[in-house]
Amino acid sequence: MGIGSYSEFGTLREVVVGTADGLTLPPFSRDLSHYNDELREALLANGNRPLDIKEHFPERWQRTAEQIHGIAATYEKFGVKVHRLRPYTHDETRHLEELQQGWSQLYPADPVFVIAKHYVELSIRRAYRRKEVFPLRDVILPMVDADPEAHYVAMPQAAPWGPAGQGPGPFLEGGDILIHGNDVFVGHGELCSNLAGVGWLRRYIEPWGFTVHAMAIKGPILHALGFMCLLRDGLLMAHMPALMEGLPEPLKGWDVIEITEDEMNAHATVGVSVDDKHYMIDPRFERVMDELAKHGVEPVPTPCDAIGFWGGAIRCATLPIKRDPA
Repeated sequence: MGIGSYSEFGTLREVVVGTADGLTLPPFSRDLSHYNDELREALLANGNRPLDIKEHFPERWQRTAEQIHGIAATYEKFGVKVHRLRPYTHDETRHLEELQQGWSQLYPADPVFVIAKHYVELSIRRAYRRKEVFPLRDVILPMVDADPEAHYVAMPQAAPWGPAGQGPGPFLEGGDILIHGNDVFVGHGELCSNLAGVGWLRRYIEPWGFTVHAMAIKGPILHALGFMCLLRDGLLMAHMPALMEGLPEPLKGWDVIEITEDEMNAHATVGVSVDDKHYMIDPRFERVMDELAKHGVEPVPTPCDAIGFWGGAIRCATLPIKRDPA
């Protein structure tokens, strides 16, 4: 028992994997502008009602569910312990619906995060996703309770403010956080975390010996992990134009596998390192897989194109609970 995640590519030991069950997306609003055209049109056509994905996209939903199970099976093949989430209760699905309707448990990496021995419930921009913390508590809090060194904190929730995803926040999302030892890199931009969220994390975590590095995201990109991932000590993969101010100081000497805008939009950097020699990635990315192999990282083909239709990929569907230091 216990928690502890210390890097992006140390040996992965234990994870929570999301589920497609019950996936119901909210009516379209600005904070969903990262969705592809087909999904956006379906949300708009449904009017001011949440969209039941299994009902409206049955084949895509089925493939999504199959690919989620494939991700879990790949982890188990590498000896990683996998936890799955219970369904929402009826009352949980209605939580915060006056702000934004809908519910999802597809991407558990966003509403919470584990930094070393700190389990943090975050403040996610999309109100319909804030309820995801409740099933996650059932999995993780027993581990926290059993670990005398573990810390459990919930950051201040965003103030209700006009249309979904707007206002002062604070917003802080797991998809924006990357850790490497005592360095914590946090993206902020127009669709994800903001400086108020970065500031809260800095005030909370830095007294424990960490340094938070803010990374300004250029353009309407959802999450730092959407354009960058750390593969091993001294090697990262990124679409560099997405970084408004370039790499943070601790990463400036690292080798970079540069990806195209199309590869970024298809979630090439949203795979998962099982360790510093194996990276789970959708097999569509043949060029990227060749580059990984040239740099001594073995690609682990893991289909996730159906998962990506809803705006994320392998890493979004994976919450690391235990990962060794790099």
